[in-house]
Amino acid sequence: MVRLTDLEGAALAEIASKGTATSYAIAQSFARSPSEYWSGSAGAVYPLIKRLAGRGLLEPSPAATGKRQRLDYRVTEGGRAALELWLLDANRAAGMGFDPLRTRLVYLHLATPSQRKAFLAEVRTLSEAFAGQPAFADSPMSAKIHASWLKARATWLAMIDFVTK
Repeated sequence: MVRLTDLEGAALAEIASKGTATSYAIAQSFARSPSEYWSGSAGAVYPLIKRLAGRGLLEPSPAATGKRQRLDYRVTEGGRAALELWLLDANRAAGMGFDPLRTRLVYLHLATPSQRKAFLAEVRTLSEAFAGQPAFADSPMSAKIHASWLKARATWLAMIDFVTK
């Protein structure tokens, strides 16, 4: 069975949620994400969508809008099966995943105590500012999930003072 990367799974999920979508729509959706991990660049999304179609997970269909031709993609039966495996993979979902802050904290002992303290203070300030920015305006459930993640992260940041010692 096809094993999807997280980016592939998210793209398939986005298309499945919409019914059909263009590469441009997926790029725009990723670009609206508050996470820097999801690149909405055409250089990332367009080849990704072509690869998924090439693997038989998406089916393109031409659609005209004015003078411009476009391809609408829909998830195939095989794509739905791969999407389900990705979506419900509890082992991968429970994994630690990529977190740039956690990666730095492991090596923060290489900085002086005052540098560590200043760094964490700045991260807390930036995180608070980030939390104040609107996210997922078109999806109340995603907005609630995002807000709960931000609250958990703020709690965690308040508890990691041991790193500054």
